[in-house]
Amino acid sequence: MTDVSKYKSVALSHDSCDKLDKIRKVIVPEVEVSRAKTLDILINEKARKLNGRLRNKNA
Repeated sequence: MTDVSKYKSVALSHDSCDKLDKIRKVIVPEVEVSRAKTLDILINEKARKLNGRLRNKNA
């Protein structure tokens, strides 16, 4: 069973899900990663590019 203290779910439109499937086949060429892992990679990449501007923002 999933550890609910570590994970949350998100709902995506079919269009976004289709795009995500295309991205996940390219993002790590040697391995087809899961949708969740692809989102994790993209989110962390964007957070790094924001250079700490997220620290002062409330969710």
